[in-house]
Amino acid sequence: MNIRTLLIDGNFLLKRSFHGSKDCYTKSFGFFGGVYGTLTMIRKLINLYQPKKIVIAWDGENGGIKRYLIDTAYKANRKNKKWSKKIELTEAQIKIEQEKDESILKNRKRIQAYAEELFIRQIEVDDIEGDDLIAQYCIDYNNKEEIFIYTNDRDFSQLLYLNISIIFANIDEVINKVTYPTHFKHHYTNALAMKIICGDSSDNIKGISGIQEDTLLKHFPELKNETLTVRDICRKADEINKERVLNKKKPLKALESLLNNIDRLKINHKLINLSEPLLNEEAIEELNQLEMPLSPDDRGSKNLYKMMIEDEFLTVYMGTFVDYIEPFYTVIMNEKKILMEYYNKKT
Repeated sequence: MNIRTLLIDGNFLLKRSFHGSKDCYTKSFGFFGGVYGTLTMIRKLINLYQPKKIVIAWDGENGGIKRYLIDTAYKANRKNKKWSKKIELTEAQIKIEQEKDESILKNRKRIQAYAEELFIRQIEVDDIEGDDLIAQYCIDYNNKEEIFIYTNDRDFSQLLYLNISIIFANIDEVINKVTYPTHFKHHYTNALAMKIICGDSSDNIKGISGIQEDTLLKHFPELKNETLTVRDICRKADEINKERVLNKKKPLKALESLLNNIDRLKINHKLINLSEPLLNEEAIEELNQLEMPLSPDDRGSKNLYKMMIEDEFLTVYMGTFVDYIEPFYTVIMNEKKILMEYYNKKT
């Protein structure tokens, strides 16, 4: 049976953990929720899904620049705003909030250090988003590994045709081809088409005015059970409006808007389509490196324990070192096995 691999959307998990544990603080580290919450969630995922290999994908510096060059509105809604202008706080509270904001990067660097000691693989490439790295990994390895993705990004639903499974943070059930209809109104093969037409407010990707998912499902009920491309939808939209004109009815404005915005649809296809990840040569090389075994040199429990003591990790956990890291042993031992098999092949 293929090895089970867990791919983690690192930026999502870090932010979720950090903001979900705002009061997690140690004297030696400062705001520690990102580190503790991220590692504890990975520990939980190991217990639940028993992966033998874990890869955390991080957004690189300037990640998203390739999509910005396609559409300058991409993620423009995420530009930092001065929260201090929106809410009245005391000077002491302002100082605390600023410290929290600055410590997200500190938490990320510390998580990366812990992951190294736990034999958790990581990939990060300048200018490249973690989503594209995860998507390309799925494309390259779906026939070699049983892949689970941990995220909350619905864009990954596009990749279900690769027989992967998705653990969405706010859905209790693992999402795959079989379970998708329980939680979504359309067929999984239409996830990309729906997003191209409706856009994505979280990434500030503009959709077609007047069209949301319910509108599409009303006029194209086939989307619930069969695959329709954007081209199919446009063709059917044209047919619907022509028939309305023949019957002396006004064309539907939403469908007119769809047909009059083909250029927007083309842009959205480039922005959203994870079957064609936006990568560079360095990203391809780094993805290929994930096939190589991890070296045990200067990596292991001794360093991990030292970091935990420095950060007062076990004080937050209120348990022992051995108890906390026990679930990680499955991953650690598998990585050591991969290394031994690699050495044996070379000899």
